[in-house]
Amino acid sequence: MTSPVLTAARDVIDPGHLRAAWRAAPSPTTTAGVLAALRCGAAVALALALAAATGHQDLAGFAALGALASLYGRFDPYRRRAAVVALLGAVLTGAFVAVATLTTAGAPAPVVLGVVALVAAGSTVLCLLVRTGPPGGTIVVFAAAGGMAAAADWSGVAERGLAVAAGSAVAWLVATSGWVVRHGGVLRRMTRRATGRPATGRGATATREPAPAGATPGVLATVRATWHEPGWRLGGVRVTLAALAAGAVAQAAGLGHPAWAQMGATATLQGATTGHAVVRALQRGVGTVVGALLAWPLLAAHLGFAATCVVVVALQVVTEVVVGRHYGLAMLTITPMALLMTSLAAPADPAGTAAARALDTVLGAALGVLAVVLVHARERGAATTG
Repeated sequence: MTSPVLTAARDVIDPGHLRAAWRAAPSPTTTAGVLAALRCGAAVALALALAAATGHQDLAGFAALGALASLYGRFDPYRRRAAVVALLGAVLTGAFVAVATLTTAGAPAPVVLGVVALVAAGSTVLCLLVRTGPPGGTIVVFAAAGGMAAAADWSGVAERGLAVAAGSAVAWLVATSGWVVRHGGVLRRMTRRATGRPATGRGATATREPAPAGATPGVLATVRATWHEPGWRLGGVRVTLAALAAGAVAQAAGLGHPAWAQMGATATLQGATTGHAVVRALQRGVGTVVGALLAWPLLAAHLGFAATCVVVVALQVVTEVVVGRHYGLAMLTITPMALLMTSLAAPADPAGTAAARALDTVLGAALGVLAVVLVHARERGAATTG
């Protein structure tokens, strides 16, 4: 019988993956997709504005990081979206605080990178169990990577953690704001009951809305349904090994941001099959290299706070409109957006930052593909390396 490792290796070198990496998805941009993109942009914009309005421009990047929780549950019904955004907002805040605490405490780099790898695996498993879809655990790893910038003291860790939490709260409010608009009549009836006034108008006697037929299951119901499926276990093992390897190799090679390599591996392994992972690796790797080249002059321009915020929000909206059609094309906007967001928190050398992003991402993507080749499920659901 052919080894699964050999089968996967042959699949990796299939030239058809190059054609697939260039090809855009056939689905057109929809109104729902544009609205979801605008919600994500609004969440980031409000988080940045909140930081500025409270006199904490130095925390704006961390608030925007928390606002990325709005990327989850974009097309879910409001009840499930509220639960998913709240859950992932709490997870990415916890990941940031955990890594920031270790870094500020002076933990050795291998320990911190090991924790980031566990965060990558845990968040990937969570997203598979909850079936969040894209972006999966990648954003949580991005948050953990943000925690690797050591704060001056423990009060700095607390301030940054609160900023991330505040951004997550803003994301939740924006993600659920449409419910308030759509269900204004329900809220008015609740207010009248609370104040003792009789309800009037259409639907005044209704007490609750009926659940629609075929309603989307909630978070807990989804977890119960997916718990016995083998895919999340295999995904967790692959991400663990790839993230550990990416962090170790990047650290040994002296690359500036090893956690970015771990993020690249995690993003690549969101693919469900070998072919999908290879296509994602190609798109993320090439897209990030080009995106880093585009980010370089933006970083070197040293845009002011307001201009940087405007560019970040604009890139966020464009990203969410484009990403469903072509992941690689979206990386052209994701990369400068992420680097500009990082610069709000910790300005750095433009050329060095752009180069590190490109190199770390390519390394992580390559190791993600290697994990797909080497790690396979046993017949009874356990994972094995070939």
